Amino acid sequence: MPYACLNGCRMFYEVRGESEAAVFIHGGFPSIDMYLRAPSIGPWTWEADFAAAYRFIAYDRRGCWRSARTETGYGLEDQARDLVALLDHLEVDEAHVIGSSAGGPIAILFAAIYPERTRTLVLAGTAADLWPDEDPVTRIVKEQLEILEKQGAEAAWDNRPPGVELSLDVLWEREEMKERGVLPEYEERIEKFVEQCTRKDLVLWYETQLRAISAYLDRDLTETCARISVPTRVVHGSNDREVPAAWGRDLAAKIRGAEFIMYPDESHGVVHRCGAVRAELIAFFQKNRNNP
Repeated sequence: MPYACLNGCRMFYEVRGESEAAVFIHGGFPSIDMYLRAPSIGPWTWEADFAAAYRFIAYDRRGCWRSARTETGYGLEDQARDLVALLDHLEVDEAHVIGSSAGGPIAILFAAIYPERTRTLVLAGTAADLWPDEDPVTRIVKEQLEILEKQGAEAAWDNRPPGVELSLDVLWEREEMKERGVLPEYEERIEKFVEQCTRKDLVLWYETQLRAISAYLDRDLTETCARISVPTRVVHGSNDREVPAAWGRDLAAKIRGAEFIMYPDESHGVVHRCGAVRAELIAFFQKNRNNP
């Protein structure tokens, strides 16, 4: 399996296909749930659609899935530099960049800071500010971070929100799983994984997740969006229960010339869940090919 040491992190990546490069920045935050699920990740499925037309690059962000958990480096600018390092490692000068969910803010910064390396930008199920102050979950996370800083990781875990047995993900994923009709399976997986965990592991990963999320707090990227100059498409599922569709529409309005497309009856993660979305994105890339 391909790994590279990038910015002090042993990072997992995969590359398939030829032609221009396209790179996918996945969502989610480092958690023991991700770590435990990593061995079950199988061969590419939806990724093959992109690889049939492009040199498709998929990688696990630091602390996520098969990439190493690090003590630091979860800042949004740091993670944008992680992507630069990966593209340098692969000798890729520029790429079509897809940022999904929590990968969206990283993609926004990448496109704004490194426009010469961004052929096009796709933002899926994401927002300029994923953790607005008025969101109840934001307040919960900030309270947990305050406990972490003042009393330590053990105290934060012992005072975790009701219902959190594995990671904070349940606070925003539960309604999404209900929307998809897979809530019983989701809860069963959590119960199974909890039985495999030691307290030490749960506390360690809980701290890691909190610190990773903290990079997104109080980060409204509206001004950064105004700096984006590459062709941009924002896609969103109408039934998204993790990131409201209105946030996606607002995001598109902040980027000059961005096109917003709503997919009826689709939920969170439209790129990897919907073949029609992938087909339309491939057409979008082809429309904006690099023709020297």
